[in-house]
Amino acid sequence: MATFSTRTVANQLQIIDPATYETLLPYSSVVFYDDFLGDSIDALWTSIDVSSAGDSTPLLAADVGNGVCRLPLDVTSEAQETGLTWGDQRPFVLNQGLVFECRLALQTLPTLLSEAVWGLAGDKNAVADTVAEGIWFKADGDGVIVAETDDATTNNDDKSTGVTVTAGLYKIYRIDCTVTTDIKFYINGARVATATTFDASGVPTLALQPYIHSAKASGAGLGVVDVDYIRIWQSRS
Repeated sequence: MATFSTRTVANQLQIIDPATYETLLPYSSVVFYDDFLGDSIDALWTSIDVSSAGDSTPLLAADVGNGVCRLPLDVTSEAQETGLTWGDQRPFVLNQGLVFECRLALQTLPTLLSEAVWGLAGDKNAVADTVAEGIWFKADGDGVIVAETDDATTNNDDKSTGVTVTAGLYKIYRIDCTVTTDIKFYINGARVATATTFDASGVPTLALQPYIHSAKASGAGLGVVDVDYIRIWQSRS
């Protein structure tokens, strides 16, 4: 028989799997969940697909257990982007007990000019560092994972998590925004980047969207991101 544990964050009860660290049931009034099942990406997502000669088309990988959305950059030396957003529709509000969680693998590690980010953001931009608002994990040219927040007032860039991932290895990434003056990042249930206080309270009602993005400027590099699931929850306004 499966065993579960619970945690309470900002008066929200959450049921978690203690073996995998997945949040199985967030008791919250607004909950989004996508397990990427079926034969096509749900229409609520806006796919990012920018390439000329290469292949950067997001897709549901064929016959992968549990369902996986695959976001590829290939070896073609050109500017490329791949990813998923909500087309700059931003219904998640920072100061409403917002939490982001996903199970994700860098199936092929970013190399050279390739960079991947995953988490929450404002309006999409081709270059992650120029997105006005972002709360996310990042891998830039390798498997070294850093954490970043930017509320357009206070910017915390490239803060070490102490985690370097192996290609193809899934981890569960969680961003807890329930305290906007002290946003917390977790990988497989362990808090990371604890040396930094991630204060994104400059705009308390900041509106955000889910944001999974991998890109490279014109030049060499590759990387493949596999997303198993995404959960986002918050209190209702």
